[in-house]
Amino acid sequence: MSVLFLCCLAASITADARAQATPHQHPVMPSQPRPAGSTPSSGSGAKAEGDGAMPATDHGGMKMGTSHAGMGLPMGHEMSMSFGPLSDSQEASGTAWQPEATPMHAHHSMLGDWQVMTHYNAFLAYDDQSGPRGDDQFNSVNWLMLMATRRVAEDELTFRGMFCLEPLTTTGKGYPLLFQSGEAYRGQPLVDRQHPHDFFMELSARYRRLVNPDTVLSLYVAPSGEPALGPPAFPHRMSAMDNPAAPISHHWLDSTHIAFGVLTAGVAQKTWQLEGSWFNGREPDEDRWDIEHPKLDSYSGRFTWNPSAAWSAQVSHGYLKSPEELHPREHVWRTTASLMHLTKLSGDRHIATTAAWGRNDTGREPTNAWLLESNYMAGRIAVFGRAEYVEKTGEELKLLPDARKIRVKQLSVGLTRELVEKQPYQLGLGASVTYSFKPAVLDARYGRNPVGVWVFLRLRAAAMAH
Repeated sequence: MSVLFLCCLAASITADARAQATPHQHPVMPSQPRPAGSTPSSGSGAKAEGDGAMPATDHGGMKMGTSHAGMGLPMGHEMSMSFGPLSDSQEASGTAWQPEATPMHAHHSMLGDWQVMTHYNAFLAYDDQSGPRGDDQFNSVNWLMLMATRRVAEDELTFRGMFCLEPLTTTGKGYPLLFQSGEAYRGQPLVDRQHPHDFFMELSARYRRLVNPDTVLSLYVAPSGEPALGPPAFPHRMSAMDNPAAPISHHWLDSTHIAFGVLTAGVAQKTWQLEGSWFNGREPDEDRWDIEHPKLDSYSGRFTWNPSAAWSAQVSHGYLKSPEELHPREHVWRTTASLMHLTKLSGDRHIATTAAWGRNDTGREPTNAWLLESNYMAGRIAVFGRAEYVEKTGEELKLLPDARKIRVKQLSVGLTRELVEKQPYQLGLGASVTYSFKPAVLDARYGRNPVGVWVFLRLRAAAMAH
């Protein structure tokens, strides 16, 4: 499996480099009627460096004829970067949105009438969590996503596959992470460890229809996918993309990003999207290599508002039937709200920030989680940070009494230095440190000042110009 994963990355990077070196022609996408007097979609509204070498030509309501540096396409290729009023750059995980101005790290190419996109983010890391309940591990946190899209007139069809080798590279019980909780391994709850993600993180198909120049209807079907609940999953947030560690608020915000069975319908215009999902509320079991039997027993709704290219806000609510296998009679009502912002400073300098709140209610006393994370990227340097406040129960941390509420705070800071320039990929060397703050009564279990340290190499696709 690991050889296959690395081969896919190598093939994508090689194809990207060859495409940049060898110009060739590509057929124009089929055209789509456009009302008289209307103008092409502006995408992010910001002109990237190198753009403007070709005049923009509108095809099928889609932005075409732009130079896409770092995309694996030489100047002169024609590629869609929007569908009707919706820019591709605002798409995040599942059907979630992010700010339209967010840089897209991917390799793009055309295969006939299909747009093919490859995303990936892989860390080779040493993780050391201190204290009596800490541990250390050499590991790799990683994912690879392949996507193919075809647009004809008012119709669009997208297939997406996302894969992960963490069951192999972080072991079956995941990697050490103080105060993390959620899911199980060999009949015991995973505590102070982040579970590995399943090999099949996503297998989905989405159909969208442009019913008029301003309105898009969508249907998302996934044997493995993400329902309309919560902000974009943390592996896909630009504010978290340089941080190898999962948030300890994960199971209050975006833990449903791998659900075996999802059906989502939505309606969207340029600045808003309204969605409803029917999905499998049970979290994945410890067999991380299979596709579990899909069942639809839970539901959610989400409203997203992007008032400008720099902002994205969402509020969502859902019912999760029996999410934890160790507590099959316990159901969860989850409510989330989040605000994402992308500040473009100048050139390749920008700051991505996410603020989020989540609430889980099992019918007992509800628990809450707050998250604030940011990533400042300036050329070859990225500085990132995360602050969290999470209310966890004694049961979640395997501490008696079970029902007590334990308030945990964490603060993480880190830095990544890019090692290569002007390549279709980015290879960075980085490190981060996390400080945990908890009630003094837990000193005997965690130590007085528990600390987590990561040192890592990070590989991902270079940012596209859009």
